[in-house]
Amino acid sequence: MASNKHSITDTKAYSFPVPEKGQAFYWDTKQTGLGLRITSAGTRSWIVQGYVNGKPRRFTLGLLDDLRYQDARDEAGKIRGDMRKGINPLVEKKRKQKSSEAGGVTLREIMQDYIDHKRTKHGPLRPSTKQGIKLNVENEFASWADKPVATINREAVVKRFRELSKTAPTQTNLAFRNLRALLNWAREKYSAPDGSYTILPLNPVSQALKQNGLVQWNKEKPRVSRIPKGKVGDVWLLLEEYSDTDTQIAPTSTSADLIAFLLLTGCRVGEASQLTWEHVRLDADVPTFHLELTKNHNPITLPISDALHTVLTRRSQARVNGGSYVFPAVRGKKGYLHDPRAMMKRVVEVAGVSLSPHDMRRSFEEIAEYAGVDSDRRRVLLNHIGGDVHSAHYANNADPEVLMVEVQKVGKWILNQAEIARTAKEGGENVVKMNG
Repeated sequence: MASNKHSITDTKAYSFPVPEKGQAFYWDTKQTGLGLRITSAGTRSWIVQGYVNGKPRRFTLGLLDDLRYQDARDEAGKIRGDMRKGINPLVEKKRKQKSSEAGGVTLREIMQDYIDHKRTKHGPLRPSTKQGIKLNVENEFASWADKPVATINREAVVKRFRELSKTAPTQTNLAFRNLRALLNWAREKYSAPDGSYTILPLNPVSQALKQNGLVQWNKEKPRVSRIPKGKVGDVWLLLEEYSDTDTQIAPTSTSADLIAFLLLTGCRVGEASQLTWEHVRLDADVPTFHLELTKNHNPITLPISDALHTVLTRRSQARVNGGSYVFPAVRGKKGYLHDPRAMMKRVVEVAGVSLSPHDMRRSFEEIAEYAGVDSDRRRVLLNHIGGDVHSAHYANNADPEVLMVEVQKVGKWILNQAEIARTAKEGGENVVKMNG
């Protein structure tokens, strides 16, 4: 490798010979650190070298064909000045490139990158989580979806948060938590090599919703709704009536059986609705069903009580063409019934209180207590993982057979309540007939 100093000019720069191999350097005598690099392939480039915090650094300014000597000299002088201040020109170049790329990236593009590549300790995001984020971007943040994320500021966040909070405070909280995650993703994705942020130096959601900020998270009251004790029997009679596959259309009977399943097991509707037949063992010595996709990422196998066996047997008999899902949907891309809304309206009318599918989970817990199931076993049946030693090593027994007594208690209690309700109903009808 040749290395020498010359009084470089535009003309001389083209006269230096091409090395047979490797590269040759010709250093300018007028501007310290400015040099011309020539490769064996004939490429001629201006370079500048110096020290950043005591460490040698070399930086390419550009091709000789694109940059005149005087311009290269001026640029070299500026860069060496930055080097003396501790600025690495390579890092600065990448930062500017990142900033340029980030300047036009839209919220929709960030959303897609996030749901494609975000990983948690449990792996990729679940389909339901991805869908929720997509819906937020397409609904709550539709006006921002195709605009650069860099344009989202605190003032815009405050205004939109206040608007949405007027009608849907809880949903607004969820939407803005997802937006905060997306903006943090954008900040990190386009951060410079030195860790500085090229866009959104501060996350506008965090900035607006911080303690004593311009807006505060909406207060969310914990839901406590459940079927009143005296209405459990009436609800079960309703579900029995509408689960009859001979008199009801498929969506109705499937919805009734799904709600019955929730009431007998305490499962979340998102877990129960995706249950497949490959995870159901109706004819085993200890009949079981297995939940693979659970909210807490803790798969669990639970025993099937006699009451639940009746429900699942009815579902099995109604199975069409070897369908995968226990609670199939007649139409839709999902393939499974995920929202038994119409049937829930009937349940609400009978129960006399506002209820959602998740309230069946609270109802189950209360019914289990009435049936004499202790708190440790109730927690296991609900797949709640406690943090104490007893819960971790003893209460969460992996053998479903040990829980059969408990699920039988729950099933028998519900059926007993249904019999009481049936007797009361028949008695009332007889009184009416007598009076008639």
